[in-house]
Amino acid sequence: MRVPLTHQHGPRAGRGHALSERPQKPSNDRSLIHLPLPKRQTVADFVALVVLTISAALSTASLGQDEGLDPPSRVARISDVAGDLFLATPDHAGEWASIGLNYPVTAGDNLWISANGRAEVDFGNGRLRLAGDTNLQVAALDETSLALFVATGRVIVRMRSLAPGEMTHVETPHTQIDIVRPGVYRIDVDSAVYRTTLSVREGEAAIRFADGVQQVLSGQVATISGIDGAGLAVENGYSSDGFDAWSMVREYRYDSARVTAYVSTDMVGARDLDDYGTWETTQTYGPVWYPSTVAVGWAPYRYGTWTWLAPYGWTWVDSAPPWGYAPFHGRWIYASGRWGWCPGERTGRPRWSPALVAWYRGSGWGAESNVYGWIPLGWGDPYVPPWRLCSGRCWRQYNQPFAVAQRDVQATSLRYANALVPGAMTAVPASVLSASRAVAANQVPVGPATASSAAMLAGAPAFAPAAARNPVRPGLAVPIPAGAQFQQLTRSAQYPPPRAMPSTATSVPTGSAASSLTYGGVPGGRGAYTGIAPTPGPKAPAPAEHALAPQRPVMTYAPPTPQLPVVAPPSLGRAVSPSQAPPAVAAPVATSRAVPLQAPAAATPTGAGMPLGR
Repeated sequence: MRVPLTHQHGPRAGRGHALSERPQKPSNDRSLIHLPLPKRQTVADFVALVVLTISAALSTASLGQDEGLDPPSRVARISDVAGDLFLATPDHAGEWASIGLNYPVTAGDNLWISANGRAEVDFGNGRLRLAGDTNLQVAALDETSLALFVATGRVIVRMRSLAPGEMTHVETPHTQIDIVRPGVYRIDVDSAVYRTTLSVREGEAAIRFADGVQQVLSGQVATISGIDGAGLAVENGYSSDGFDAWSMVREYRYDSARVTAYVSTDMVGARDLDDYGTWETTQTYGPVWYPSTVAVGWAPYRYGTWTWLAPYGWTWVDSAPPWGYAPFHGRWIYASGRWGWCPGERTGRPRWSPALVAWYRGSGWGAESNVYGWIPLGWGDPYVPPWRLCSGRCWRQYNQPFAVAQRDVQATSLRYANALVPGAMTAVPASVLSASRAVAANQVPVGPATASSAAMLAGAPAFAPAAARNPVRPGLAVPIPAGAQFQQLTRSAQYPPPRAMPSTATSVPTGSAASSLTYGGVPGGRGAYTGIAPTPGPKAPAPAEHALAPQRPVMTYAPPTPQLPVVAPPSLGRAVSPSQAPPAVAAPVATSRAVPLQAPAAATPTGAGMPLGR
């Protein structure tokens, strides 16, 4: 039984607050910044307080902004991989970089799996599975949209749920497919012969044309061939292979999950917690998950790497396979000599975050002169997004499930909940952070005295990551990323925009323009080829007022990219606007998100190098 969360408005015991816990009278003048008087604190502590308070004021000013400016709250994750998996960002679509388990996937990313490999992408309310030699782009991924462009290969899309107004769209070089209902859908794309095969294992899909939509129901297979899907055949029954069997085994793991008793079914990465830890319910924190086995000296955010993910900034990629994803999007507590993860108050779809840590900077730690450290945020610690553009809804989703009231951002404590936990701080030289190198192998020892005197930062370090070296570029054995291939497509017909939820099937009136068209070799589209049971014919697009969400194109979709302000080093004691930033602090490049490797010689995608322009 879930116990209600406490300490929503009162003082938090045991936090080690350096500020007075006596309630302060609110002021009607929001332009004023109220600094509590320090008690027995050093000058460095007071300067840190000034930096944090200025940062809090800037963040508070952005709480009333339009929610449409918030970055997407949903980010997918590589949840299973075998073989070599590569990623190319939209900014550098001609360069592949090797990635692995727990790597985040966002809108615009291109994925390519080697010929003998397979991969699974968990996006919350469903999974995307790739067979060997598959090359695709995640064209859109946000709260209400998932859009894919499959250039070549085989994919299985499992949609566990579809909320009203939510859209799932798959495009290939030959056709466009809308997923209408939750279910299991397999799409095979053979670019060498201009053919796409859609198999609906469960659910309902719609193949869109310039003048209508062809339904494909559960148990049916649609084969689309030719330029712009000029040929279409729909038949009943489908076959299965090893790719389907693997997908079914993976899906059974999700269907048998016990973790859903504690967290939302849409929490990415939660299923792996069942196999690698135990749950306990507490009165203060609610459910708490404890990992069963960790390395000696383990602490959250220590075993893994930092990577840059636009527009979120520095993002943690944990190397604890495979459970190291979901626990790094909540709060951590230290109790009875062990670390526990608190998912917080249950919400429908938890908001994704790059890393819930508090940042520090040290000088003269070890042999390095420029060292950055961090500790995991604890219960009641406010999280201020580093991109500084966070609406009121964004702030509530990040903080209210963890007993953080909005007023706490204006009275940030000098002590975080885990600041005094022995071994909580992890520190590395700036060069390790910038190059996305392994943290545990390069960490700088930080003793309790050093950690307690470290200068707090208002946010994550504001310097550009190092550019990726030796990227894998398209060649004889390396495909052109799917996103670049899509830009080369030339369609002879203008398809209607995808619908959030296709309307109920309607018959085409006799004598209408659509009734004279030919689909799959059958005039009027009233069935399939001879000998095949009749299937629902093409449907005229429904009126716009029947849609559950506004119509919009998909493949040109790009998530909002807010400008990231540059934060000055702690010694300056203030935030610096982008126009005042020094030249060395530049906008990050996306290519450093992964350490590139050489492509496997066996990976030769079907149809690579074929001209796609028509």
